[in-house]
Amino acid sequence: MVFTNSLKGRYVFKNVLRKGKYSHEDNITVYFLKNNKNVDKNFLGICVSKKHGNSVVRNRLKRWAREAYKEIEKKIKPGFNIIILFKKNINIDGVNFHVIKKELLNCIRDQEISLNEENN
Repeated sequence: MVFTNSLKGRYVFKNVLRKGKYSHEDNITVYFLKNNKNVDKNFLGICVSKKHGNSVVRNRLKRWAREAYKEIEKKIKPGFNIIILFKKNINIDGVNFHVIKKELLNCIRDQEISLNEENN
């Protein structure tokens, strides 16, 4: 990820979840909060609950979310803290990389933090 670092610190996560705006789709919820300290980079955090399955399943979901973010990273304005949460009631069998990418792109368009490109 070129313009993105990992979001670290429990207080940062709580701050984004408490004060940030959010957008949701069928399988994910994405929280956004403007970062005032570092305006040239984004910070990304991904959360998957233990209720989704064992560590193999959870790491697969995180890997797909990270890769989907990498592909659309250049379409996002810099200077945001972003958290991707997987919903508790998702059907693991019906979720794949392409579904996550489509939903993440829709969430970013809903919050209008995407750059003004032809909605690619």
